[in-house]
Amino acid sequence: MTSEKLSVVVRVDVDGEQIQIAATGHVTTSSLQGLYPVVQRTKSLGGGLDVEMDLSQATVDADALDELQIYAELYEVPVRLNPEAGNVTALPSRRRLTTAAA
Repeated sequence: MTSEKLSVVVRVDVDGEQIQIAATGHVTTSSLQGLYPVVQRTKSLGGGLDVEMDLSQATVDADALDELQIYAELYEVPVRLNPEAGNVTALPSRRRLTTAAA
């Protein structure tokens, strides 16, 4: 059982190729308003490194999932979700969607 409180950890790959923002707890549309600035700040400080949101250890509300999909597409930030929470396992960035659709 996860906590209602959202906890966020920023991890930098040792090789310096990717930054991962891992969140645990309960993701709601309200808590996303606190998570988005963390993602944007991480992207701006990351020096062009890829940034991924890992929500695989969090509980994500359905309406928050819809909002995350829009955010992931707009800002090209992949989101990792728990595959047991439903049939969606990841929300790819817009670049991946465009490549797959072409």
